[in-house]
Parts: sequence; C-alpha cells; structure tokens
Amino acid sequence: MASEFTLALSAWEGQFLEFKESVSDSLAREFVAFANSTGGRIYVGVTDDRKVKGVAVSNRLLSQVQDIARHCDPPVAIHMAPFKHGGHELLLIEVEEGAHKPHGCSSGYFLRTGPSSQKLNRHELVEFVRSLEPVIFEHQDCPDFRCPEDFNEEAFRTFLRESGASPGSLSTEDLLINMGCARRQGPRLTINNTGVLFFAKNPSNFLPQARVACVLFQTPERLHILDRKDLEGGLLENLHQAEVFLLKHLPVRYEIRGMDRIEHPEFPAAALREGLVNAFAHRDYSVRGGNISIEIFPDRAAIVNPGGLPAGLPPEDFGRRSIRRNPLIADLLFRANKIERTGTGIGRMRDLLAQAKCAEPVFHFTSFFELLLARRLAAGGQVGGKWGASGGQVSSRDRVILQFCKTPRFLKEIMSEISIKKRDHAMPGIKSLIAAGLLAPTVPAKPRSRLQKYATTPSGIAFLDI
Repeated sequence: MASEFTLALSAWEGQFLEFKESVSDSLAREFVAFANSTGGRIYVGVTDDRKVKGVAVSNRLLSQVQDIARHCDPPVAIHMAPFKHGGHELLLIEVEEGAHKPHGCSSGYFLRTGPSSQKLNRHELVEFVRSLEPVIFEHQDCPDFRCPEDFNEEAFRTFLRESGASPGSLSTEDLLINMGCARRQGPRLTINNTGVLFFAKNPSNFLPQARVACVLFQTPERLHILDRKDLEGGLLENLHQAEVFLLKHLPVRYEIRGMDRIEHPEFPAAALREGLVNAFAHRDYSVRGGNISIEIFPDRAAIVNPGGLPAGLPPEDFGRRSIRRNPLIADLLFRANKIERTGTGIGRMRDLLAQAKCAEPVFHFTSFFELLLARRLAAGGQVGGKWGASGGQVSSRDRVILQFCKTPRFLKEIMSEISIKKRDHAMPGIKSLIAAGLLAPTVPAKPRSRLQKYATTPSGIAFLDI
C-alpha cells in the first residue's frame, strides 16, 4: 500500500484519485461522484498540493466516514484502510462504482470529470440517467488480447515517461490495474479496450475503429488524393503522427527580420493539437464502422470523429462546459500531459487562432463531430499570397521549380533541373507545391500517367513576382 501511495503522489489528482486534508461532510460529494463514474480512491491526510500532513485515524473517524457513505442516496459502498507513510498516519478510502446509479447526497448529484467532481443540473442528470449502461466501451474486456504477446512494452514505457510517474516496486500488471486498464481473472491478466487503444502492438487487430485516416486532397471536392497515411499505432503514437501529418502539409510563412528568419505557421501548432486531442478523447469508440479523419483541402482543414456531443452537453454549452464521453481515456491523456485543464481546450483553441489572425473555427454536430479550419485563400481560390509550400518566401529550390515549370515539364526534367536523382526524394516537394495551389499536374485524373507534366499555376506565377 505504501508503494501505491508513493506512485499516487507522483501524479496529480485525476479521474480515479483525490486527496483530502481531513474528513468533513463535503466528502459525500466525492463519494457520489466516484460511485456515479467508475469508482476511485481518496487519500485522507494529504493536501491538494500533495503535502502529506497525516490524520488521526480513530474508530470515531472511521465511523464518521462510514456514516457519510451510508447517508448517500442510495448508499455508496466504500472500503477503508489506515496506513503509515513517512511517520504520518493516513487513511485510504476506496469507493466502488455504484451498482444503482445515480447516487446523490444532500448537496445534489455529482459526476467525476477528470480531477474534479462536477455537479449535474437537471438536464445533465436526465441525460446521465439515459446514458447509463452496464459496462461502457472503454471498460469492456478484450478477451482476444494476450499478455505479453500483444502488449507493447515500448508504448507503455513512453506513457510512464510522459506522465512523469515513478513505478517504484510495482509491476507492469499492478500499474495497468491501478490505471484502470486491466483486471485479474484468477492467474490471468485481462486487458480492457482502453488498455488495447494505448498499449497494444496492433490495436486495430482488436479494434478496427482505432485506425486514423490522414488525407491530403488536391481539390475542395475530394476528387484527387495527393497523399494519404493510415495510422494503426497506439493512441498516443497516432496522436503524434496525426499532428506530424498536419504540420507537414500546412504551409509556413517566413518573415525576414534583419539576419533572422521567423516562421509563422498557417495555424498555430497548439491549436491543431487541441483539435486533435479533442477528437481522440471524445470520439465514440463504440462506433465500429467509423474512424477519426484528418483531412486537408486547398481551402480548409478538417478533423472529424464519430459521435456528436456527449450526452448531457447541450449545444449552447459547448466550449464553456465539458462532459467526457470516455473518462478513462481522458484521464490517461491528462496523465500524459496531453490535456491541460478540464473543459478549457475549445476556448484555448479559439484564443490561439484569434491571436494568429486565423478565421474562427467552425464546429458541426451530427452523428459525427467536425472541426473546420478555413485556410487563407488568394483571389483565385487557391492557397496563395504569401503562403507557399515550404513557406511564404519559399525555398530557393521551390522557386527554381516554379520558374522552370512556367513551361509544363516532365518529372524527370524537374529532377534534372534541381539535381535530384530519386523520384521519392522529389515528389514530397512537388506535392507540397500542388497542395499550395502553386503547381498543377497536367493530367490530374491519372497522377502516374507517362504523359504527366507539371505546370506553374497563375497563383504560382503571381507568387514568384512577390
């Protein structure tokens, strides 16, 4: 127990963890919040900033705690265990997930949302009751998963490193159980769907909906694909690779100040990251036929995920309040420092885009959740002006290509002009110029046609004159 407490101290309060300096009637709020979620642990004798002060554990104190749990409606099942740490006496209270939700107390009905217990208003309570299921997707066992054959040890160590957790003497199995990703069934360790999403070698083998599709389109009408990447790694790796794809294909404007070159991305990287984290944290993973999609068009970028707004969150409260569809997944993202604070991501994204003088983000709520980011357009309807493939003042090689292709050229001619011998080394730059609307294929319907040439567009010619 002492080693588990040491691990708990290395992390902030979260979906399953709460620190209390002392016992008071307010403990009832935490009891019903945990019971209405999936259970949790409360350490009494520790301040909110994780300073261990201790508490005098007596029979009277234990009776007081039990009475608080008993007077919840319906009563909340708890287990108490006094222990010592560093010479201080502490009390661990384990709150079981409620078997008869919703649970309430004299202060109302509460739900655990990340590191806080959120009071539900009448509308939210009604929606919460409607959404109750015996076992939600993220906690469902994955019976086909086998440890250690299917377990990605590297992804697990990466998570521990990014979360700053110190495992101490706890085994990997104990850590997975404490994180809510597994449980023991006799001698066997059973991994749930959340554990699969984060720590499987090939999550899509068990959950096909875990794939992420990243697509770069040549036109706004989805007619021609310039680049596509299907991500099939763990959740954190997919999140990282999706960000890489966006930053790779969205241009950067260069500003020269004296001897320095300052880069201005089309969209702030932090804003893109907020959009991606929102999709990964809040998508409806129970929809087996849908995947997260990252789509880049000449006029817009889109991040789309299955599932509209979570139950209990009306459209008018979107961006101001937060209800997590996947509390366990969101908690692990919080621990890995991908989510900063509860319910502030959308507001922070809007602020970042406004500061960068980008258009206001647009959100669509249907059976899918769609984030649309309008790109800067030149008069001709293509991405242009001072926004090029590799920047506002494009690289010297890009300028050579655009100048050379004022007369349509074959790829081999372009490669010879810029002294590149391998096609795979030349095409990324060509595709970026096409995505920026500065270059165009002469046979767009057949990208690999033997007759294919590339020609500088009017926007490209105007760009050269800047």
